[in-house]
Amino acid sequence: MARMNRNSEPSCITRERDVCESYAADVSGLCHVPEAVARPEREEDVAELLRYCNAHELPVTVQGLRSSTTGASVATEGIALSLERMNSLIAIDPDKRIARTEPGIITAEFKRHVAEASLFYPPDPTSEEECTIGGNVACNASGARSYKYGPTRRYVRALRVVLADGSVTTVRRIDAGKNAAGYFGLQNPIDLWIGSEGTLGIITEVELGLLPAEALYFGALAFFPTWQRAIDFVTRVNEPAYQNQIHPRCLEYFDANALKLIRPAAKGIDIPSAAGAAVFFEEELGDPENWIELIKTTGGFDEDTLVARSTAETAVLRKLRHAVPSEMNERGEAAAKSGGRRVSTDFAVPLAALPVLMKDAYGIIAERFDGFSVAYGHVGDGHPHFNLLARDAEELGLALDVALEMTKRALALGGTLSAEHGLGKLKAALFRELYPTWMTDGMVALKRSLDPKGILAPGNLICR
Repeated sequence: MARMNRNSEPSCITRERDVCESYAADVSGLCHVPEAVARPEREEDVAELLRYCNAHELPVTVQGLRSSTTGASVATEGIALSLERMNSLIAIDPDKRIARTEPGIITAEFKRHVAEASLFYPPDPTSEEECTIGGNVACNASGARSYKYGPTRRYVRALRVVLADGSVTTVRRIDAGKNAAGYFGLQNPIDLWIGSEGTLGIITEVELGLLPAEALYFGALAFFPTWQRAIDFVTRVNEPAYQNQIHPRCLEYFDANALKLIRPAAKGIDIPSAAGAAVFFEEELGDPENWIELIKTTGGFDEDTLVARSTAETAVLRKLRHAVPSEMNERGEAAAKSGGRRVSTDFAVPLAALPVLMKDAYGIIAERFDGFSVAYGHVGDGHPHFNLLARDAEELGLALDVALEMTKRALALGGTLSAEHGLGKLKAALFRELYPTWMTDGMVALKRSLDPKGILAPGNLICR
């Protein structure tokens, strides 16, 4: 692609070296100083920028707050387009239960505005205080409560999108009960942009559906002697014997190493020394006592179960869950100085296959990786995160091989390569390796129809 022509550049572009360096990395560990940074404040600025870049065939990679774990927001060539200044909440309609917002608003801030209007926006990505609504749409973010409420896609009603040529379009969800027009995957075109990681257009406005005010709920942390006992507990939650008694909205896992990570942050919280795993769960308007039988039946430490009786107490337990990826991110950043980093998985399998996946994944790690590893996350959805800490370049190669082998096993069990974080640049090559050619060719053809010059987020999703 051509290098940047500075003549008549849009005013939102800056080339100051210190500014460019501050937009060079995301939490994945991938880092590349962009040639320039664009920080538009209005949709018109985005359209002007893309008209200019399309005319000069200049690559553009959109960014939120760079909380991506896959390198999706790193501009490895051309311009980094930050939408952080487009952060206004446009309107909330309490009667229709919808909200319109610019993409750069922080997710947790948006949720607080919604709560003030006595409404509820369920998606709760772990990084909700450090990520944006636009970024959530771009990777179809989920979170702990997706177990009950589903991911971001379920709530997206409409999008305004600036296409690669600078034209602006609005796409709306088709809510007709029946729709037989075209191939199923394309019958609701709005879904093309949700999870597209900035490769098909730049989202400048999001309309989201909301729910009535959040119900009261409690949170609890149950401990188990082994990971097998904890996973047995999770898989049995959906058995008919318990479905009329317990109704979780999340089921989050900690393995033994995850518990080691959170102990320093667990001030005032008693984690049994014999605990080899734990499961955090929440339930709305339920009775914690209904869970005790299941915890006891599956070999858990029922008497050590921690129950949070208020929203504030539950927030303390949720903070422990968030401490695991936060600590691994810090360790990964430190390892980068020696050529290492954190290597994370994002695969998921049907819940019935989860025990086999966990057994095989732990076996692969034990056989092939000597460094520190941790497993945690959304096991209620069959979606554990395995993190491997590579301390140097040599260990990084091993970690990547191990992650690939675990991912292949997940796919063999009927699972998916990515359940919430997308592919970005770090996992784009896996898409071509692990999925059939007709699928990847179809995505390439779609991208070319919307972005014929290939300027949008080169390297994301589809590896060249």
